[in-house]
Amino acid sequence: MEHALTGGTERATFRWSAGMCTVEHRARQILDPATALRVELDRRELCPGHEGVVLHIIPSDIDMMDQESLRVWMSPECMDAVVARAVVVPSGITALKHHIRWMFFASDVPFRVFRNPQVAKGWLQDCWLRHVEATVPGWESDGAHSGDEASVAR
Repeated sequence: MEHALTGGTERATFRWSAGMCTVEHRARQILDPATALRVELDRRELCPGHEGVVLHIIPSDIDMMDQESLRVWMSPECMDAVVARAVVVPSGITALKHHIRWMFFASDVPFRVFRNPQVAKGWLQDCWLRHVEATVPGWESDGAHSGDEASVAR
């Protein structure tokens, strides 16, 4: 069983586990840029030391989702201390529009929009592992430590 730190506000429920913060937005609300920013501020207030990946789950019964909300979460202010961010949206059109956008534009911090939560979570876990490999001394993807390089090279 995976243990997680949890918290919540009237806008979302937050879960932190294994370097990932999952933000489950509440149903029956309007997700506009101001609300998106407030959710990000709530996340930082509830867990100020978190520097990992963030997964937003937008429910299918949300009253309205303004596309500009995604731009808020892509902004440099919201991406500070975030390794990668993914948003799962209920609309396939929204996911497709942002997939096409990322074919032409990239940001400094990985950001993607998905339709499937498991695919989004897998992508974020991959981003997290690449981050750990790059920042933790002696960590390599195959599980070998830097001291084992000589034996691997033979």
